[in-house]
Amino acid sequence: MKNLAKLTILGGIISPLVAAGIISATAQAQQESPPGPLAAPNVTLNIQSSAGKCPKTVGLWWLILPYEGGAEHTVIADTRAFADSAKLVSSTKQSVEFVSQLRSDYASCVGKTQGQEYNFYSVQFKNKQAYFRVDLRKINAPAKEITYKTVAASRPYVRWAIAD
Repeated sequence: MKNLAKLTILGGIISPLVAAGIISATAQAQQESPPGPLAAPNVTLNIQSSAGKCPKTVGLWWLILPYEGGAEHTVIADTRAFADSAKLVSSTKQSVEFVSQLRSDYASCVGKTQGQEYNFYSVQFKNKQAYFRVDLRKINAPAKEITYKTVAASRPYVRWAIAD
């Protein structure tokens, strides 16, 4: 019985170490693996064109991490489908704007997203440029704030939080 108790205690100590080793090795292998293709955006905004050749839609990767009393949102606009690298041009705690130079095949585009379900995300095409905006003032909530913004992989990247 004593040997069985010692083996059980030893197994209780070794098992987490083995599991940690397996997790570490798996994480290391995943880091060393070349990245796979990027999944398609999960939100699509329709573009209403008023002149020139415009893309039909703009895709967004929109991730939501809910927590008690609110949520953290991350949005990445797939501007690379029609434009070159984005640049952050203005920002407050409630709104942010990026601009991207349109590629030659869309340089004549004049248009914008309109009547969207997610009207706090918008894209406007004019003057050979695309303007991506996140405007939290269009959301009816007592507490909301842009917490991080940058350009990642040549695309606008915004993190914002909302609370009750």
